[in-house]
Amino acid sequence: MSRASSSLSLASVGVVLFLLVCAACKPGAVEEHDKVSDLKKTDAASATGSGAEKPMLFGGRQFTVTQLPPGVRTLGEVRPKALGVLELVVDREASKPANAWALAHGIMAKGSEFSASDGRRAVDVLIDDFLQAERMPNAKGLQPFFPKTKGEVRVEPHTDLILKTFVEAGLPLDEPLTDAAGAPTLERLLRGSRLRFVPGAADPFFPNVDDIAWSSQAWCQAVDKGAEPSWQNSDGQVLDIETVAMEQLKLIEREYHFIQQARAAGSTVEKRRQHIFAHACGGAHILQATLACAAMGFPKDKNLRSRIGQIIDAYLWRVPFEIALIDRAIREGPRLIPILLNQDIKFLGHGLEALGKAERDGLWTPSEEQLQLLDRMEERLLHHVLQLNAIRVYDGEKMTSLAAREHGFQFYLDLVGDACHAWAGLKLQEELRARRASDEPIAH
Repeated sequence: MSRASSSLSLASVGVVLFLLVCAACKPGAVEEHDKVSDLKKTDAASATGSGAEKPMLFGGRQFTVTQLPPGVRTLGEVRPKALGVLELVVDREASKPANAWALAHGIMAKGSEFSASDGRRAVDVLIDDFLQAERMPNAKGLQPFFPKTKGEVRVEPHTDLILKTFVEAGLPLDEPLTDAAGAPTLERLLRGSRLRFVPGAADPFFPNVDDIAWSSQAWCQAVDKGAEPSWQNSDGQVLDIETVAMEQLKLIEREYHFIQQARAAGSTVEKRRQHIFAHACGGAHILQATLACAAMGFPKDKNLRSRIGQIIDAYLWRVPFEIALIDRAIREGPRLIPILLNQDIKFLGHGLEALGKAERDGLWTPSEEQLQLLDRMEERLLHHVLQLNAIRVYDGEKMTSLAAREHGFQFYLDLVGDACHAWAGLKLQEELRARRASDEPIAH
């Protein structure tokens, strides 16, 4: 998970691409996606479709949506075909039992009963094949955890990604996670996570501001399910969910402050991997974590709803800004279209998911103008999915080839993870449209 106007001082498409790729959901150094040679052999016309482009406005800025992507004859075909493509990618690629990270994304998208391709429940594969345990201070017995990697397999590049997935998927706290003898409960996995978190001695409270979102979301949602709101970590410090949620809220407000200033002044910003632009997936996960905690009532602040609204407004301000960066990069480097279109899918899919959850949980009621923007975000995402499909990026053999190559593997992971988030976001938006029409609450 990505992060224009005349004031952008980007010297070339190479700089633009660097900024976009740096927003991917991954730790460590940036992969050189532009070396994925077989995906560069396409021209702009075949990838962007033959339909005319129609301008859209939001907040006074314009972006475009291609009307008819390749492979469809009418606008009515776009949604079901694109959803079908995404679901195929989720079911085929996120179900591979050797890819723990992908399995977690499959559970995120399709629920706790999502199955691996070997027939086992994905939850069982993660517990049986990847869970480890260790002894820790201030705790009795072995404490389970998911490692960053197991051998060469990427398991949990973001701390507590799998824990957050299990909690959000609705697994009970007090039941064994699998039927295997000695399987831990979710509460025990939660306890191990809390033991391992040691805040900074001074600012920042979070030692790694880009790696806390999954943990904090899991902790907030677990407390709502009955977990204790306070705990002792391995250093003997007593922590509580209220403090964590407040520090997280203040963190995201700091990270968006420069955008808030630009909004207030009626100006724009440059994108240089600063503040929220430096976060994984363009900051979508810290946004989701903040929204999830707020939905559980954390932190207890009388201005919480107003503060959340301001953060959402700042995120929405980014939509045409981010889209314009993609459009500019495509014009200047059409041979990089596959990577650029997926960066757009990343930003839009994560955004639809986060905003959908905020609306579902009663934190945010979109205005008519904001509903129109959500529709345009969906439309653009759906078109881009079909454009990637038309140039065979999602083909099974092509994705297998990407996964097998050093300079293609990160792009492969992006395609899989972003398809999962896009599918989840689109399905949630479908449910919300139905709820708006019936004015009934949506179950979650």
